[in-house]
Amino acid sequence: MRAFPYTRARVRRRRWIKRSLLAIAVVLTGAAALSYWAFKGTPDYYHRPQLSAQERADAANRATQKFLGTSTWANDLQASEHRAILDSAGAGVGATTAPTTSPNQSHTVSFSEHELNALFEQWSSRIEQTYSKHVRDPAIALRADRIILVGTVADMGTVASAHFQPLIDDQGRLLLTLESVRAGRLPMPEMVWAAQRDRAVAALRARLPMWQAGATIAPNGVANADAVAAHLSKLLFDLLARRPREPVLFLPFDPQRPLSSAVPVQLTSVRVTDGELTLTVESMTPADRAALLDRIREPVPGATASVQ
Repeated sequence: MRAFPYTRARVRRRRWIKRSLLAIAVVLTGAAALSYWAFKGTPDYYHRPQLSAQERADAANRATQKFLGTSTWANDLQASEHRAILDSAGAGVGATTAPTTSPNQSHTVSFSEHELNALFEQWSSRIEQTYSKHVRDPAIALRADRIILVGTVADMGTVASAHFQPLIDDQGRLLLTLESVRAGRLPMPEMVWAAQRDRAVAALRARLPMWQAGATIAPNGVANADAVAAHLSKLLFDLLARRPREPVLFLPFDPQRPLSSAVPVQLTSVRVTDGELTLTVESMTPADRAALLDRIREPVPGATASVQ
């Protein structure tokens, strides 16, 4: 007779355990479903307005004209400095020259998200075969203090994005902080994408000495493709190592061949708001460019020439 209460208590305990296990199963199932939804979900910033072919062409043209205008400003400033040197030399022997108006020492330009994406689409069409197996529909998103590179990664079957925070620090150095990498709406642990990162870095390190050997900056301030590639490779190394980098921006010199040549300028301010990127730059003197070329050619530990 005394075993009856014990049996009832055991039955209640078993029911409680079953209900608890069922509740846990429901929670885990919901969490798994939510995680899958977040992993496969498309972030809001990847939903871009559908522009017509003409609207995309117009946006790309506006961005191109802004790049050209900035390059022209840099060249005009360099020409003005050259005239000033000649005028100073002429004044020493009694020559007189008519006053000229010099361009502003700094130049500010803004790009909308639509303009950058239209231009990026136009440029990337020339090299699409090099990345299309890995990333589809790459895009740039601009949010307050954030530059987001986003695309559909074929190997993962989901949208992946890298979130950067650009900043010019008190010492005038560029900090382009990689704040997070995400798969869909979920943060992606570094161990997930570390292998792809290491392969990309190794490939760049192997090619870097070749680019450095061929790097040139002409007297008119135009850098060749090797100089641009070497500089951008070093920028990526510093970015991944969370090191500051000198704030040099290369402006395409020929919009039809944007990766073939560019003009280096000093980036003094960067501001990102929702849908817009604003940059302020200053022209570099011939001495500045010579020093930049020396830094571009500086060896990087671990970089070895690849077999051609």
